[in-house]
Amino acid sequence: MVAWVDLQGEPILKNIYSNLKKNQMPLFHTEAIVLRSINLSESDKLVTFMTKRYGKVKCVAKAARKIKNRFGATIEPLSHIQLIYFGKENQTLYRLNHSDIIHSFQDIRDDLQKIYTGIYFSELIDTLIPEMHPDPNAFRLLQDSLKTLEVVANLDVLSRAFEMRLMCLAGYTPQLSHCAICKKSEYTTKIGFSFERRGIICEPCAFQAQPEIRLQAGTLKYLKKLKTMDIKHTNRLKFPKGIELEIEQLIHRFILSYTGRELKSYPFIKSMAEIDTSIEL
Repeated sequence: MVAWVDLQGEPILKNIYSNLKKNQMPLFHTEAIVLRSINLSESDKLVTFMTKRYGKVKCVAKAARKIKNRFGATIEPLSHIQLIYFGKENQTLYRLNHSDIIHSFQDIRDDLQKIYTGIYFSELIDTLIPEMHPDPNAFRLLQDSLKTLEVVANLDVLSRAFEMRLMCLAGYTPQLSHCAICKKSEYTTKIGFSFERRGIICEPCAFQAQPEIRLQAGTLKYLKKLKTMDIKHTNRLKFPKGIELEIEQLIHRFILSYTGRELKSYPFIKSMAEIDTSIEL
């Protein structure tokens, strides 16, 4: 339960609004998830949030680097918080005023592989979602994915589902229902995927398009499931052996075809997965 009163019992929101009204500064309050927090100066931090109402926003947290500061753990990455910030509308940088923890996702922070996965989700949101573009669906996807990340043991299906669902929300939906060239939905077991054409290529058209990746018909079936499945139900799906790596490589290269660069957190996830696999062996 978030407390919106100060130590004297006065309503925080009312006091802040009264002070900002004098300076004609619009006040924004919303739920948010912290995407990243970086040092801006000797005393300040620059914090990026994915908000429920206003999309992705950046705020300066004044004096946040000092030992005694009013923000504390609320501006740590992955924190789900109630947020108050202010500034002129349509500007690119705002001033953080107040924040309260709703959920810290401590179970994620206690697991090294899970925290790297959560950071990867945040970095992908930060990369694909533009600033000041209200997107409650992207916020809900991140929130549901972090909640699921807390409780699932197998992170592969969750990670692939998050990647696929986010690409679709960002407007980069891959064409999986029919050939990207001839538009036919009937194809053989030999299927290609073209990153240039953003979709599957049937065998007769493969000579024209020269797809960069070949995939099995079974792989295509699982890719379609990832596009539509509820992120909270990813524990119900399991990739067969031999298909898991094929799906990961295709989605990863599909993301790279848009971002043009490797996300910093991705190699850490791969390393952690390899360590986990070697321990099991």
